[in-house]
Amino acid sequence: MQEPERRVLTIYPICYIIISLYNCKIMTEVRAVQNPGFVIGNIAKGDDMWDRKAEIDHIWKSLEKTSVFLKAPRRFGKTSIMFNLFENPRLGYETVFFDAEGRNDPEDFVVALAVDLISNSKFKKAVISTKKWFKEAFQRIEEIGLATARLKLKDHVRQGWQDKGFEILSCVAESHKKILFIIDELPTLIQNIATKHENHAACEFLNWFRQIRQHPKLPEFRWLVGGSIGIEYILEKVGTGPRTINDFEIINIGAFSGEEGRGYVKALLVGDGGIKRVSNVAIEKIMELVGPPVPYFIQILASESLKAMERLRRTTLTPEAIEEVFHGQVLGPASKTYFMHYYQRLKEYYTPGLARIAHRLVLEVARCKRKGKQDLWRLFKAHSTEKPDESAFNSLMTDLENDFYIIYNYADKTYGFSTNILRAWWLRYHDVEVV
Repeated sequence: MQEPERRVLTIYPICYIIISLYNCKIMTEVRAVQNPGFVIGNIAKGDDMWDRKAEIDHIWKSLEKTSVFLKAPRRFGKTSIMFNLFENPRLGYETVFFDAEGRNDPEDFVVALAVDLISNSKFKKAVISTKKWFKEAFQRIEEIGLATARLKLKDHVRQGWQDKGFEILSCVAESHKKILFIIDELPTLIQNIATKHENHAACEFLNWFRQIRQHPKLPEFRWLVGGSIGIEYILEKVGTGPRTINDFEIINIGAFSGEEGRGYVKALLVGDGGIKRVSNVAIEKIMELVGPPVPYFIQILASESLKAMERLRRTTLTPEAIEEVFHGQVLGPASKTYFMHYYQRLKEYYTPGLARIAHRLVLEVARCKRKGKQDLWRLFKAHSTEKPDESAFNSLMTDLENDFYIIYNYADKTYGFSTNILRAWWLRYHDVEVV
């Protein structure tokens, strides 16, 4: 009796080990199904979209009750997330997508809505039947082409764009379809309107857009808008404050978690890179040099590392090789276009005087790794040409934090740079100002 019992007892741990190994294999295969490729600066679709399920689920859940404002620094994958919602609608929604960047007039917004709606066969009839003025603009669209039709429509809506925009949306609402309007870079449109037409025009547009979102005749519509520049500064500058967007739920898109960042690095190197074995030390070196795992920066360093391997005919990727690529190629002159936006946008975003101060504060944080808030306030006062205003300083620091230049540590009241890779680039090309 003793011997058989021992055999029965010993089989359980063996079975447990076999089952565990099998489950691990299944999980590995499931994760391995996703094979992301390099899409540096482009929209990530399909397998190229990595680790955003939680964010996408959260957005859809929020859209059940309200419209959503999606905030993220440029290159964090915001547009890819928005495009995923556009291509994979839920909750019975039809989706309409357009990019507001590069548009300068309120009527551009109305025209973009109309053109995207008429391009959808489900809404074309409803939109065409809106009014005589709309029929005239689009009656020969097949003959004159979409670009010409846009210009004709813009001429029609320039006077009274508010009423005509509402007419279009009201007619579509009569179809009783749920529609999610996805609009990327709305803050840039507001800024462009203010620049071209003065602040009052931007205020007028913001108030109208809020009325549209709140209108009782348009209950089936939801709006998902995105921005990669700080909306708060723009609203303050044009004079409306946050009241024109306080009906949105704000959702912030951040970097990957450390675990997902490491998984993404490995998937890129193994999948698109074709490396059979990737060492943990190589992955950790990429994570260390990039800092917070932003997909855009990870792709740049991983891609340049693979190019160097191929150029030098190496079969393994070492931490030393990655470090060499980081300083030689990623931060080299040929790659400046990857980062120039972060420097130039301050000139585009602020007045010349405030842009100069912003550059100086960002440089100081880059030099010191961490810098106290009081120290930066003293630097702000020293470089201000007007009487120093503490509220202006706090507003500027908040904007720089929102735009992902710096991060505030509440524990010790210091600011640090947002990413290691961007800090290294800033110090290489812009560390020339005197203290």
